[in-house]
Amino acid sequence: MKIKFDKNKMLEKLTRAMSAVSKRNTHPFTEGVLLETVPEGLRISSYDMEKSVRAIVEAEVLIEGGCVINAQRLLNIIRVMPENEITLSVSEEMLASIRSGRSSFSLHALAAKDFPAMPSIATKESFTMSQGVLKKMLSATIHSIAKLDQRPVLCGAYFKLAADSIKIVTCDSYTLSYCNLKTPILTMIDSLERTSFIVPGRTVEELLKMLSDDEDSFLTIMVTQKNIIFNMENLVFSSRLVEGEYIDYDRLIPKEQPIELLMRSEDFHAALTRAALISEERIAGTTKNFVKLTLKEDQMLITSKSATGDVEEIIELAAHKGGDLVIGFNCLYLMDTMNVVDSDEIKMTLSTPTNSVTIEPQGDGEGAEYIYMVLPLKMKEGN
Repeated sequence: MKIKFDKNKMLEKLTRAMSAVSKRNTHPFTEGVLLETVPEGLRISSYDMEKSVRAIVEAEVLIEGGCVINAQRLLNIIRVMPENEITLSVSEEMLASIRSGRSSFSLHALAAKDFPAMPSIATKESFTMSQGVLKKMLSATIHSIAKLDQRPVLCGAYFKLAADSIKIVTCDSYTLSYCNLKTPILTMIDSLERTSFIVPGRTVEELLKMLSDDEDSFLTIMVTQKNIIFNMENLVFSSRLVEGEYIDYDRLIPKEQPIELLMRSEDFHAALTRAALISEERIAGTTKNFVKLTLKEDQMLITSKSATGDVEEIIELAAHKGGDLVIGFNCLYLMDTMNVVDSDEIKMTLSTPTNSVTIEPQGDGEGAEYIYMVLPLKMKEGN
């Protein structure tokens, strides 16, 4: 095997392939990338037994062939090569030589035929959507995906497809994020093998790095009972799905709450940012980030006390109806939600000090409805 390629083009695709390279040191093949010559140039594949990436790199093929090379070492070497044109050749003894200018590296390679068989999704059923729109939806909901939970379904993003909409729901037991985008699915919905599925949180994190911000760039998504595949230009990313039934989120979202507020998003976010400077307190190995909201007339008083000091700030409300209330929260949960709100104004609805608050961005959502919920903390005397 012998090929020539451009350094920057190789780095772009190799960096994407790292998303599906195993970091557990369990098998030399899952720590590597499969390099294969194809009519389009060079195909890079990686597979950690849960996620896989296939990408095409423009390359001049001098001798056809394939091999597996340790992904991290290859990436590090390509990064430091002095010139843009790089030549990679592999001998019959499976020794890979990487040359650029006056620099040369040698690495031991493995046979391409021994690379684990990657899952193939043999289905024509798919739907197409804007990369930029999907990226916006996932960016606005990813913070509510649980990192660790006894219920694996909460460690992923739940998708629900209908003929004219896509819903994404995430929940980590303390916050819930809901997005409903009104958009036609570009296929007959009845032909899809399944219309609801859960994408693992790690997959969502990697997918966000790959998606374009451009709403005029599209991707095709295919789903089977166990896998999902995202097909972008010269890049295919696939992953196992999370098995199990998702929570009944409709039941969790309050339909009516008697207290309703309108306020400027920037004011609330800035006040929480300042409160967070005081709210963090470490006690007996745990971290406390308590903030108290006091609603009275057309004002919200934000306060927090810790061993380092106190903070107090008043926000003027644009509207307030339904009575007064004192309620406490983990400041970071509120901040995580406000960090993704993309509107000048929010509506906040509440009922009691022990029931979740609902936050809804106001204004033109470009066909998307966003709802956020945050669970309050039990207040103790002196808070």
